[in-house]
Amino acid sequence: MRETCRIAREVLDAGARIIKPGITTDEIDRVIHEETIARGGYPSPLNYHFFPKSCCTSVNEVICHGIPDARKLEDGDIVNIDVTVYYKGVHGDLNDTYFVGNVDEASKQLVRCTYECLEKAIAIVKPGVRFREVGEVISRHASMSGLSVVSIALAPT
Repeated sequence: MRETCRIAREVLDAGARIIKPGITTDEIDRVIHEETIARGGYPSPLNYHFFPKSCCTSVNEVICHGIPDARKLEDGDIVNIDVTVYYKGVHGDLNDTYFVGNVDEASKQLVRCTYECLEKAIAIVKPGVRFREVGEVISRHASMSGLSVVSIALAPT
């Protein structure tokens, strides 16, 4: 697992190195794909439930699992790259959020608060802690920072 996650980190770092205004998320996906294959892995998202790309790129208001495309990144964008590598029978999954060029203070605060929420959530996770308690910690910190948590409604199955 450590080896797979190390490879995933290397792949994500390679994708991050090309982030700049004018680059497309398709170009990021191409780098992620090539770097994964070069290391003997396979990009787990590719063809998973018909997902057409090797990574997820979520730009600005896209919450997660955005599909890379021909859209050019612009100065001031925030982009999250989510990479999952399959290597020697194990999936290594990680993501990170990056600033494109010059980002305003509100965007920096959003990313900073999101990271703080993650740290607070991780700090309370242990056996017996309910999922909703983790959500409450996240929601409370976001609210104290003037932000809110996105709610989703799941369709009945």
